[in-house]
Amino acid sequence: MNEPAQHTHEQAADRANEPGNWYPENLARIDRGLAAIAARGPAERPLAVFDFDNTCVFRDVGQAVFFHQLTGLRYRLRPEELAGLLPAGQADLDGRPMAAVIDTLLASYRTLWPMIERGEAAAARQRPEAELFACLLLWFTDRARRDQRLGPPYVLPFMGKLLAGHTLAELRRFAAEVVRTARDEPLVETTLACAAPAPIGRIQASHPLGLQPHPEMLALMQRLRGLGIDCAILSASTEWLVEEAARLFGFPVQPERIFGIRVGLDERGRLTTGDPDDYPVTYRQGKAEVIRRFLPGRPVLVAGDADTDYEMLTLPEVDLRLLLNRNQSGLISTLYQDPRILLQGLDQATGRFRPFRESKTL
Repeated sequence: MNEPAQHTHEQAADRANEPGNWYPENLARIDRGLAAIAARGPAERPLAVFDFDNTCVFRDVGQAVFFHQLTGLRYRLRPEELAGLLPAGQADLDGRPMAAVIDTLLASYRTLWPMIERGEAAAARQRPEAELFACLLLWFTDRARRDQRLGPPYVLPFMGKLLAGHTLAELRRFAAEVVRTARDEPLVETTLACAAPAPIGRIQASHPLGLQPHPEMLALMQRLRGLGIDCAILSASTEWLVEEAARLFGFPVQPERIFGIRVGLDERGRLTTGDPDDYPVTYRQGKAEVIRRFLPGRPVLVAGDADTDYEMLTLPEVDLRLLLNRNQSGLISTLYQDPRILLQGLDQATGRFRPFRESKTL
């Protein structure tokens, strides 16, 4: 496992001073900004803070693990634990009765669980309940993420808690397996569709395949390290998944500088469905809180791509603010014309930088 990471790391070092597909003005402003930061010396302990998913890499490692867990039925979560994670007291979700959605999810999972528990996940995947469960859980998380009453503050920890029962070592092995698989996948969307029982009806949801690092971000981190600027990663994916993905892709960030969604651990070091003590959800304000509470020094560069990064991208003390342009329509889009922002275009068909501010959509 170390050889691919080392190879990527050395390639990034070789490219550290190459422009890649940067928008030229962004690269020039980064050059000027880093020169000014270096001239101030190490007294201020400068830091560079990066979001991970769709910033350091194209696509989302948390979603990739979620999808592979879903379609492979890689669960250790007992049905009663799953029931405890699902929201109560909400009448509907995207026009479907929430009670019926939850009842159907749990009924299908209870049917599958005895086989999963016996290590017969392959046989369980052949049952019709597996198709219904996978389709409905993918639809549920997608719609819950967009729901004003639930949203990312509910969905992000929920996805981490679905990994309950795994040790950290097992989770890292699972993440490595998913990264190896996902980096060979085509950059397309796959759709799950099914006819759920009434009153839910026919539903479908899509998942983006593929996962690849941005070579320009690898090279930028290598350059920062050469200037004595520590790099940190703040992610809205489960922290231990990001640690392994960052290692495999060769990003030069120490594990103690990687922060993401955490869940409680039991006395044997296994993930639980509980929340960690005194630690924020690393979404929006939670990311800014992690910077204030857990990172030494001053963030001189912040990079992100989505609403979840808005607060850290607008911290007043930041010198360089890099925003990957994913043509988002939410809060982050208000920064696209902000003169402080280095807006970097993408080709969303290839997952690569392009030398423009504007992005090319699929």
